[in-house]
Amino acid sequence: MKKIIKGFSVMLSLFCAAVLGAAVYGNLTLPDSYSTVNGVIDVGALFSAENQTPDLMNTFAENTDGATEMDYTVKLMHVIPVKTVSVKLEQRKYLALGGELVGVRLKTEGLLVVSTERFADETGEIVNPAGDAGIKKGDILLSVNGREITENGVLTEAIEGSGGAPLRLLVRRDGAETTRFLTPYKTAATGLYKGGLWVRDSTVGVGTLTFSDLETGAIAALGHGIYDADTKSLLEISMGDICTATVSTIKKGAAGSPGEITGVLGSNVLGSISENSEEGIFGSLYYLEGEPELYPMATFSEVHTGPAQVVCTVTNGEKQTYDIEITKISDQKDSVKNMTLKVTDQTLLAETGGIVQGMSGSPILQDGMLVGAVTHVFVNDPKSGYGIFAETMLEHTQGE
Repeated sequence: MKKIIKGFSVMLSLFCAAVLGAAVYGNLTLPDSYSTVNGVIDVGALFSAENQTPDLMNTFAENTDGATEMDYTVKLMHVIPVKTVSVKLEQRKYLALGGELVGVRLKTEGLLVVSTERFADETGEIVNPAGDAGIKKGDILLSVNGREITENGVLTEAIEGSGGAPLRLLVRRDGAETTRFLTPYKTAATGLYKGGLWVRDSTVGVGTLTFSDLETGAIAALGHGIYDADTKSLLEISMGDICTATVSTIKKGAAGSPGEITGVLGSNVLGSISENSEEGIFGSLYYLEGEPELYPMATFSEVHTGPAQVVCTVTNGEKQTYDIEITKISDQKDSVKNMTLKVTDQTLLAETGGIVQGMSGSPILQDGMLVGAVTHVFVNDPKSGYGIFAETMLEHTQGE
């Protein structure tokens, strides 16, 4: 009898330790906030974004009072309180599916300094006007002598017409604005005044449309921001637009050499661009070509590892659906690398080698829902890459 009691005590102790450990783990693992749709809370899905943790709970609650937010106490085995989480109750959102190759035209805010240079003036002396003025690569030139700089010609006109007199430049660097004085020098080669500045006022390229919100008129694409190739900084823009585009060539990706889709921009403007951010480019929809396909959007918690599809345009000028696998889910909701992807479709692999530049923004579907968009490719493994949650991009269009 004593052995039985002792054995039972040991088992009880182990059970209590396991329950305590699970409760502590749950408290650390559960998010502080959670979004759900249609008033149903699946607490069991909260424990692990990768669905690798045993389902310790299977508790559901119905929203019956019309509330949009509520606090919910997660309980282990329906009894032991683990953590109180804030639950946001939402209605299922439906979005017009993208997947079309689009052209992107951006106008920078002011002029982006992509490089500076020394040169010989009319006496043969080597001068450095930009350096002497304290202007550096990556600076943004906003105005010259009080005149707003909207394009390269404004600065060129001011420099060539300066007569060598100092120019007052309003410069933005790392979000702070300051005044710099640039003294142009006349060159021996051309007889014109130069400032030793190489600048950029616009950029163009191609990417993929992710979705359009027909309720708000918002449009989203790329899933990541557009960076300047020379300064490696996120472009600050004043305006831009998204237009139609057609595929011209496809460079297949290989290990160490990312592939690329190049395209020709069309004349039909689909929407305006008002923001270039880490999460993508966003703006307002003008119109959509063809009948829009509406897809329900998955919330963060509904995305899981396993089979999925990517929608993109690589051949014949038409978007198509290809098989992929979501191999990992990140718990960092504010990242552009929320999930890891692997292309499994042999047709897409044959055409592109995997994920290539130009596919950024391609919608990702899973379980009949829009779950995210392609963002980056693994340089050493073009079959794989990253994706961003669709909900992250949608929240950005709503200013959240």
